[in-house]
Amino acid sequence: MSPLVYQAENSLVRQSYSASYRKKPVNGDGFGLGWYPEHDSEPAVFRSIEPAWSNENLRTIASKIKTAHYFAHVRDASFGMPVSQSNCHPYSYGPYLWMHNGRLGGFRQIRRDLLQMLSEEAFHMIQGNTDSEHMFALFMDTVNFRKEVPPNVVKESFLETINRIEYLRRRHKVDSPAFLNLALSDGRVTLVSRCASNSEEKPSSLYLGHGEVVLEKSDLKFIENSSRTCRAAIVSSEPLDNNTCFWKEVEPNHLVVLGGGNDIQISSLESI
Repeated sequence: MSPLVYQAENSLVRQSYSASYRKKPVNGDGFGLGWYPEHDSEPAVFRSIEPAWSNENLRTIASKIKTAHYFAHVRDASFGMPVSQSNCHPYSYGPYLWMHNGRLGGFRQIRRDLLQMLSEEAFHMIQGNTDSEHMFALFMDTVNFRKEVPPNVVKESFLETINRIEYLRRRHKVDSPAFLNLALSDGRVTLVSRCASNSEEKPSSLYLGHGEVVLEKSDLKFIENSSRTCRAAIVSSEPLDNNTCFWKEVEPNHLVVLGGGNDIQISSLESI
């Protein structure tokens, strides 16, 4: 995991202290890795409240663990949210990994109703107090905690989770927008949304790169591939270098689907 986390020109660690596409460039309220080991279908997770730039364990894990599929996250805690390990992403349950970049407007207003919608199992899986983890619990209920479901069911459950959130926001007449850049994987299919509930608002940036990633000594290169079949697919909040041929911006209110038999799909989200 080290090349993308550390060695890329605009690596994840660099984004933890000098993000380019945010008004506030520092994401120093913790970090997390979630990866699918080669010998196990369920992911491992490592999270910490330390800034990514200063954690030696992150450097060791990223350089020693081999995986073909992983999530990585640096956190800028929302105002009033505690900086705690239970509030760091990614979240995991069974084969699923979940991350969120954004803010659920009106979370305090809808939280009680959201919790009442949850099953006992989903209610008790929540360990922190972020809007992100509550949405993950809602997804787990939507997919009925099933570990192996077809890719289309994973997608339907993902979209239904967003629809249920918007139902609660409408019910409580929430005016503030929801920014839902959500990432979900079951180890076989990965979905990433770039979504804002208000068309006049712009969600956080999101980029897709696909092709070859070549590491020669300390030189990391991203080589574009014009076909949809590729050896590497990367979804990132910011491009990891300045190769505009490799990195393409995901348009607002669109969904990226990786895997599931159709290498890369990008589709428009219906208005929510």
